[in-house]
Amino acid sequence: MNVSILIKNLILFVCFVDLISTQEYNVRDFGAIGDGVTNDTKAVRDAWAAAAKTNGGRVIFDAGYNFLTAPFNLTTNGILDVRGTITASRNRSDYYPIPKEPW
Repeated sequence: MNVSILIKNLILFVCFVDLISTQEYNVRDFGAIGDGVTNDTKAVRDAWAAAAKTNGGRVIFDAGYNFLTAPFNLTTNGILDVRGTITASRNRSDYYPIPKEPW
């Protein structure tokens, strides 16, 4: 492989990673409480949906919080940034089939 092509690809990769890292979606900004009791599923899914609409980003679960949630889809170009705790909901109604991603 030509060295100049390799360097150009590396520069594009660095720019792409930088773009993703600048788009941050904190689940608390979408209504998550993070007390380990309140169901934060809707807020978590909304944060991932917002990230997906802008072609990715970093979805943040803050340190010092315990986010109670049902399953959620991770989207392409998304970064799962867990600084706190994610706990699975015990409520059966929170669980439904999640559509399979095409990739």
